[in-house]
Amino acid sequence: MSPELLLGLVLALLIVLIAAEVPVSFSLLAAGAIGLVLLKSSGYAANTLANQPFANTAAFSLVLIPMFVIMGMLVVSAGIAQDVYGVASQMFRNLPGGLGIATVAACAGFAAVTGSSAATVATIGRISINEMRRHGYSTSFAAGVVSASGTLGILIPPSLVLVIYGTLTGESIEKLLLAGIIPGVFTAIMYAVVVAIRARKEIHPDHAITDDVDSEATGQVDDVSVRAGITAFVKVAVLFSIVVLGIYTGFFTATESGAVAAFAALLMLVWTCVRRRNMRLWPLLKQAFEETTAVSSMIFMLLIGGGVFTFFMVSGGYARDFAQWITELPVSPYLVVVIILLALIPLGMILDGMSILLITVPLTYPVITELGFDGIWYGILVVKLIEIGLVTPPVGINCYVVAGSAPGVRAEDAFKGVLPFVGMDVITTALLFAFPAITLWLPSLASTAG
Repeated sequence: MSPELLLGLVLALLIVLIAAEVPVSFSLLAAGAIGLVLLKSSGYAANTLANQPFANTAAFSLVLIPMFVIMGMLVVSAGIAQDVYGVASQMFRNLPGGLGIATVAACAGFAAVTGSSAATVATIGRISINEMRRHGYSTSFAAGVVSASGTLGILIPPSLVLVIYGTLTGESIEKLLLAGIIPGVFTAIMYAVVVAIRARKEIHPDHAITDDVDSEATGQVDDVSVRAGITAFVKVAVLFSIVVLGIYTGFFTATESGAVAAFAALLMLVWTCVRRRNMRLWPLLKQAFEETTAVSSMIFMLLIGGGVFTFFMVSGGYARDFAQWITELPVSPYLVVVIILLALIPLGMILDGMSILLITVPLTYPVITELGFDGIWYGILVVKLIEIGLVTPPVGINCYVVAGSAPGVRAEDAFKGVLPFVGMDVITTALLFAFPAITLWLPSLASTAG
């Protein structure tokens, strides 16, 4: 069997399995294993399946994943998100689209302690959408604000996607996390600009929606005291500082910062339960650890499946041939990068961000570095394209999470409302592409300081 035919068959099998709704991790694992059987032998495939899962998950840096996940889960259990949103809504209420801007700010703040887009959307979504609709925001616009702002969870550190990118490529995870800060804040500002511009068209106080609005959730926003809000911001700042300043100053490694931040989040939950006698510590801890186990297991299974599939691509020489072919194209290296990045958009319409990362990065990263581009800069651009994929149909995970988080909101509403933010994301990505210093300035300062 020719190498080209074999690759076509394996890719076709992968597509069929994903279309049949087999979990992506198992689809990658099965396609890679069958590819190895056809490429070499069943014994070779069996040896690979015996060794690769350990090889793909034994990296010490991957300890960050459960640490970042449990930190986010403990923060959610402590109810910090509601207080952050409440005080943000009070701070920005006098601006055009103030509640929408507050939602962007709350998502950015919550992203700084979770590293997960879905967790950010699910947590902020219910209270913020209810509150915006109660003040006359159109349902689609409110859903769009949350869907788009939730993507900040995979860019602003701690970011699970950046940790996995660093593991796949060998780039410094510390520098990647620092590199995500300025693009993340810049993206949040651009989202706030979209909200302010569209506020007059999308917000009609006389059309305020009260049906299907969770009064208990909105009441939590109205009743947030300034003291509670400031306390919540302090907690977020402490956790963010442990991760970012610890890495920046060299006081902590990335792995150490994750462990210390998770422990700090645990102490915050304990303190909250002591102060609020209606909160019971053990059930909250049990739920947090169960969800952490589920999320971490899913991520590690993706790493195993992606590792086996990547091993097939390397064993067959496809990764080498692809890199050689694309670097010899008679076009500008910048055009090559643009083509690679644009190819991520249709992938984002059918795959989740983690799967895109595991399938494309092992192929494209060697090409990017061979062309002389910085791997950290490329990593941030990849995350930006994955962000767009999180809100584009038909997958658009964030839009479906929003629809499931707030009553009376459909996925179609979220997809409609998110369009202006996708346009702004394209502009932001273009600026980050044209001016790499935006991304690389902070990591370079950290290198100098170190």
